[in-house]
Amino acid sequence: MKRELVVILEMAKLLEKPLDAPRTIQGILRLLAQLYGLNCGRVSLPITATNSLEVRYSYGLAPEDLKAGRFNLNINQGVTGYVMRTGSIGLVPDVSKEPLFIYRVAELSNHTGGRMTFIAVPILESGTPIGVLSVQREGLHERPFDDDISLLRIAASMIGQVLRIHQFVVDQTAHLVKENQHLRHSIAVEAMLKQSLAHGILGTSPALMDAVRSTIQVARSDAPVMLLGESGTGKEKFARMTHQQSDRREKPFICINCAAIPAELLESELFGHAKGAFTGASQSKQGKILQADGGTLFLDEIGDMPLALQAKLLRVLQEKKVDPVGSDHAISVDFRVITATHVNLQESVNQGRFRLDLFYRLHVVPVHLPPLRERQDDIRQLALHFLNELNHHYERNWSLEADAFEILERFDWPGNIRQLQNVLERTALTSDADSLSGDKIKRSLSSESAINLPQHIQHEKAANPAPAELAGQPLSVNGQRPYGRSYNWVNQDEAAHIRAMLVDTNNNQSEAARRLNISLKQLRYRVSKLGIDLH
Repeated sequence: MKRELVVILEMAKLLEKPLDAPRTIQGILRLLAQLYGLNCGRVSLPITATNSLEVRYSYGLAPEDLKAGRFNLNINQGVTGYVMRTGSIGLVPDVSKEPLFIYRVAELSNHTGGRMTFIAVPILESGTPIGVLSVQREGLHERPFDDDISLLRIAASMIGQVLRIHQFVVDQTAHLVKENQHLRHSIAVEAMLKQSLAHGILGTSPALMDAVRSTIQVARSDAPVMLLGESGTGKEKFARMTHQQSDRREKPFICINCAAIPAELLESELFGHAKGAFTGASQSKQGKILQADGGTLFLDEIGDMPLALQAKLLRVLQEKKVDPVGSDHAISVDFRVITATHVNLQESVNQGRFRLDLFYRLHVVPVHLPPLRERQDDIRQLALHFLNELNHHYERNWSLEADAFEILERFDWPGNIRQLQNVLERTALTSDADSLSGDKIKRSLSSESAINLPQHIQHEKAANPAPAELAGQPLSVNGQRPYGRSYNWVNQDEAAHIRAMLVDTNNNQSEAARRLNISLKQLRYRVSKLGIDLH
């Protein structure tokens, strides 16, 4: 009896320590083995989804014995399953003579020969089994099995208490963990917004935040960044943000547009030239690459660079040396390169217009900048920002009426942010009043009607034609439909079709808007105007 008391007292000491369920339970199993000869202790807990038992805590079992779910026991099988189902004691004096016993790797690999006894007791909560404590005893012992079972019941009671307290703590702190994760996410988003706002990047749409996050993540490295996106999506602003967030922020940021400079002058602009290198070169000139030494070189529209210059640029990137035109010696240079393009460089490579080796040298970290049509939630903020700038510049007090926002948010903006800014300025300057209505925005958009859809959008339109039920009356300017989605007035006849689509999509508004070939804002506007119940 004295040995049992020693074990119980030592187990009680474990419960006095700060709660650590795995350490406490493994400590109890260790005491049962070392002080009482009840080896290979394990605590099996139920998995509701698979109606099975899994060994969650153990002592004396080799890691390989617990791999690959070898100890996942069906509740309807074996002695352990029997104990879990019935809440009874499971005692197998000699496992070699018990048909109910299912041999497991642990029992065999840890068995040294002779008789092996298996004992399992339920871990109870209010009389209901919540798990099973099982051990094995080897050889012949004078000690009665009743002593082992009594001690195991006490150990199971302690383990049950530890499990209950642990679950209580988990339940009580789950919402705190969730709130902490939400808070950390909010802080991260707020930090990104501050950083993007500091560089003139406005908006909170998920597509924009993904681009900002990708940019900030790689800013402090020297890896080449390639900004991919349509014209007018703010590639230069992202390039400047990358530079300002890097360790090179105190050094120059040099920008050159490869499409804006004639091919015969681009080489001199990039690499510089020596005095007398060609007619008119009356003095030496430092190229953009050398000007960016220690800092960042931003090559906008890299896809328009001539093949001959691509080879020379590749050599500079590989050797970190530049050869000015007409010079007979190379100059060492250290810079980080950021490129931007609105064309598909992979297609250019396939067509032989862009070098494959240079593509892989530059295409290390691609960042996709979303077009404005994928950032419709940002249009209102951008419009107010640009209008505020116009008011300051022209000392006026222009404002947008509610229907003007609706028109702006329904347009597809092939020229993206730059086009939005120009349309607002045109509307303001041609308006006699300070209030800018939707009709005035429509008139300003009339000149945009001649713009052809990009090929990828034409494919999208063909693949997702507008439903006949929503044809309505498209906004037309001089008999022509503007670029992008048609401007459909809200019609009472649409209500039934919208309700049916919402039912089909289980009130998933984003999916319903996609199927209806309208924006999410357009759908919500119609739901509000038509009084459609979403419940």
